[in-house]
Amino acid sequence: MFDTFQSHLVIEGYLVAESGLRVGTGRSAELVGTELPVIRDQHDHPFIPGSSLKGALRGHLEVMVRGMVPGGIDLRHLACDPTDDKELCVDADRMRALKDKYGDDDAGLTTVLAEELCLVCQTFGSPWWASPVRVCDLLVVTDEWFGQFDVRDGVAIDRDKGTAADGKLYNYEVVPAGTRFELHIEAENLDKWQRGLLWLGLRALERGDVAVGGFTSRGLGWVRLEDREAQLFEGAQVLLDLMSGAEAGEPIDDEQAKSWVNAFRAELQKRGVQDA
Repeated sequence: MFDTFQSHLVIEGYLVAESGLRVGTGRSAELVGTELPVIRDQHDHPFIPGSSLKGALRGHLEVMVRGMVPGGIDLRHLACDPTDDKELCVDADRMRALKDKYGDDDAGLTTVLAEELCLVCQTFGSPWWASPVRVCDLLVVTDEWFGQFDVRDGVAIDRDKGTAADGKLYNYEVVPAGTRFELHIEAENLDKWQRGLLWLGLRALERGDVAVGGFTSRGLGWVRLEDREAQLFEGAQVLLDLMSGAEAGEPIDDEQAKSWVNAFRAELQKRGVQDA
């Protein structure tokens, strides 16, 4: 999969907080300050870990793919449930059996594994498969950041009484709405249908359909992708140009990406989703 260079897709833009945003670090041990602070970089600026955005994007696409599938079709080979061992596309027992069968034949193992992994795991990774998609940490746009944090109060609820529990007040830190973060995504050697799946995720981000971080049930974490730009680099000469620092990519817009989305639909139909 990564032994030869085939293509390199780069996506950049800005992720804007439509509501307050909270990506936390757990409870603070400091005597002074917020009990639940947001994660910060070495400059004391908030940032969104790439893994947080990638996980939210993956979760949205899993729901989308599952929602396209009528009853009676095995979902595990389309979008499995990575939180349930019984609903994995390839579980640990199956992986052990494949390793025993193929031994040192890495090429054969890779080929059969790709056929058995679900569409989402092939694109976003699994315990047995390195993800070809890399989401960098999203740093705040420093020219627009002036150290502004919101601190909000919360209270734990007594599940029996349905009222506030005694002595359970706390506060938590939030990055305010309007804060902008720099987005940078890279993807290596994606098949066309994988580009289509990723593109559908980007469109969901542009619509503001994806929430990131914690306390989303309280209305936090809604973000929107703005000023998205994409470039596709293909071929050996392009690799040499990249190494020399030259800009040789093909700009990609929604019209050009239609063939990718159509390839994703064709892959769904290949796997039994006739109305995709």
